[in-house]
Amino acid sequence: MFRVTTNGTLRTYRGNLAKASWNQYYAMNTVLTGRRFNSFSEDPALAAQSFRVHAASARNDFQKKTSESAIHKFESAQASLQKIADQYNTALDQAEQGVDGSKSSARAEIGKTMLNTAEGMVKTLNAKYGDKFVFAGADGAEAPFELKDGKLYFRGIDMATTNPDELKKLEEWSKESTFVDIGLGLQLDENEQVISSTAFNTAISGAGLLGFGTYKDGSPKDIISLTAQMGQLLVDSAADGSDKMSAADQEKANALFDKMQESYSEFNSNRAELDTKAQFLKSNDARLTSTGDTLTEQYESLDRVDLADALSTFVYAQYSYNAALRVGNNVLSQSFIDYMS
Repeated sequence: MFRVTTNGTLRTYRGNLAKASWNQYYAMNTVLTGRRFNSFSEDPALAAQSFRVHAASARNDFQKKTSESAIHKFESAQASLQKIADQYNTALDQAEQGVDGSKSSARAEIGKTMLNTAEGMVKTLNAKYGDKFVFAGADGAEAPFELKDGKLYFRGIDMATTNPDELKKLEEWSKESTFVDIGLGLQLDENEQVISSTAFNTAISGAGLLGFGTYKDGSPKDIISLTAQMGQLLVDSAADGSDKMSAADQEKANALFDKMQESYSEFNSNRAELDTKAQFLKSNDARLTSTGDTLTEQYESLDRVDLADALSTFVYAQYSYNAALRVGNNVLSQSFIDYMS
């Protein structure tokens, strides 16, 4: 005859109680964390899917931060260029007054003001974003521009140079690249170089924006050198105290004024290209935001439990555990036969 002993009953009861206790703990932990699983082994398929979505979300967050940094840099550049445009418009008005038969004292003052305006534009172009110079191209460690003796220098080379090697160097600097990943499908070619269409170039070259070299008549192409030359011409033309410019100076001034207007048109064209890039950054940033929201919804649907279901499961687990404790009162006392033996 098979007899159920107290020790056997206790072992079975302890196992069932431990299981009920674990189920209650697990259900309570699910409610507190809101997660459907806490380890890969609990649901390998779901965990693998969740990992892929989390990895995509982390990559998108990195791209979003990179994009926001680039946006701020370009906004800083746009603000500086707007200031340059305002300064140059003032210089154009002053040049027109100086060329238009002003008296010597007025020409001298206008010339000095234009020289100061040129210095001010250089300071604006040497603006920094963070610890880097905005318009230095790929090399943002050093101030890119210097105005010396009426000549504008970019990284030590005269912007109005006619030396072929120096022009080649300025051309190279004007096309420098600093590529960043903003979610365009970053790829490398067979030489481990970034494919330009899969990344965004954040380098902004002041040489490319202003233009370099000279016109056919030898006048510099950049607006700052032209401003400085016009200012110096007005100052020099007033040195003899005559009310009017000499015919030669008047001819030079008229030619410089024409080039100032032509150069400004080219500057605005280059500026418009930068504005287009800045606008692209903002539209791409909106796409990254939308992608981030979608990925958040995806991993929350994978990772998160329905709170109502989790609470129901926890209440049932708690009821089962309490029921197990009550049942224990009926099985813990030793039987009479066990006591006699």
